[in-house]
Amino acid sequence: MLGGLWSMLFGCKSATPGAAKVPGTPFNPQTAGCYERLAKVGPAYQQGYQDMAALLGESEPLVSLLPRVVSTHERVLQAGRAAPVNPKMLEEDVYLCCMRDTLEARVAREVRATVEGDAGTQDKRARLEALLEGVRGLPWSGPKWTTMERPAIEKHVQDALAALP
Repeated sequence: MLGGLWSMLFGCKSATPGAAKVPGTPFNPQTAGCYERLAKVGPAYQQGYQDMAALLGESEPLVSLLPRVVSTHERVLQAGRAAPVNPKMLEEDVYLCCMRDTLEARVAREVRATVEGDAGTQDKRARLEALLEGVRGLPWSGPKWTTMERPAIEKHVQDALAALP
């Protein structure tokens, strides 16, 4: 059942029919290992990722979801950090990799839906600019987020803005 939900939400196929709790095909192929390792992290990060993916799968505009995304993310980190540590795996890094890949997938879908929608150019531009501002306003930091992940997510929106007439 969950595999079907992932497929519907993210266009992903389950790695093993009916058994997988995470997408088998990530948005960015470079993150495939993260999804494979997610099945091996503790329940706090597994459930946290599932909660985040469900939230990002909701139909309302992402801009309105971002405050809940931030609070859910903080809750997941607190729960994960309070759980027993697996000395063989950096569980938080695995969660972050999957969560950020899923966020990028959601941004890309929302950009595509906005561009392909029936709204006029000015409305599309306003929606895309609001989305870009929302992504830029996320309170996350760290070298990987600021130099690689956030710029990759922003690029989806920037490219769509540049392509508008």
